[in-house]
Amino acid sequence: MTLYHFTDRSNKNTIIQKGIIACTKYTTLSKIRENVVFCWLKKEDNKLPKENEICFKVTVDENRCLIADMDYISIAMMYHDNINEEGLIRKPKNKEAVKLLVKLYELTAVQPFKYYEGMHFTPEVLVAGHIPNCCIELCE
Repeated sequence: MTLYHFTDRSNKNTIIQKGIIACTKYTTLSKIRENVVFCWLKKEDNKLPKENEICFKVTVDENRCLIADMDYISIAMMYHDNINEEGLIRKPKNKEAVKLLVKLYELTAVQPFKYYEGMHFTPEVLVAGHIPNCCIELCE
């Protein structure tokens, strides 16, 4: 399965040499986000582009993947972290909303063979484990 992974340009050489290391940074709310690499089905799916990003095309076995709707988990994080206009984090604003949104995120996550175009607002692909450098190609 061909996917796309975006990262800061400063990570380029490390990824080319060592591959993409699975992330644990965004796992606080959902177990399905633990030890995964976050990818996109298409380059255009990246709704969070950053100025200094580069794109890698990755090829992985689809049995390692789940496709989930990033919008649900993003909103859950917002309710969990309750970031105000100054960028300061306060106490969770709505714990029940967080639980419901995480449950919705997990219940609607599907294996690739069950996914169809338009099923999710923002389909993110969770690839279990690291992606070795032999499965990665820099997009030009």
